Amino acid sequence: MNTSPDSTPRRSIPTACKVICCILPDDGTDKRLLVELRKRQGILRAGSKACRGIGALAEVKTKRTKLPESELVRQVFVICNEDQAQDIFDSIFWSAQLDKPGRGMMWLKSLIGCTPYELPAGVPEEETNV
Repeated sequence: MNTSPDSTPRRSIPTACKVICCILPDDGTDKRLLVELRKRQGILRAGSKACRGIGALAEVKTKRTKLPESELVRQVFVICNEDQAQDIFDSIFWSAQLDKPGRGMMWLKSLIGCTPYELPAGVPEEETNV
């Protein structure tokens, strides 16, 4: 058995990361946001998924024993390094126009660790219809 330092397996140390999540209306904002994050800031660890939601502060008329009708919303998630999280958070906030009432909400949360993700050289850009 070879116990020299060169034969030990190398392990990458996980970097401190943050995850940014936001709930947006299902109007294409999520797609535009993901394209913008990729082009402007090189973010590759992001995505969106469809969800059903009810606005907690929205005025709804419903019977006393019934829940209000839910609507389709999009949840966007972005994983980034801890040192760039605040800049990306601010960018998402203004790009998605979350300063306007009824546009959605977002939060930032720490992750225990994450691994870097890079696309191999020569991969063609995906076409988007945004």
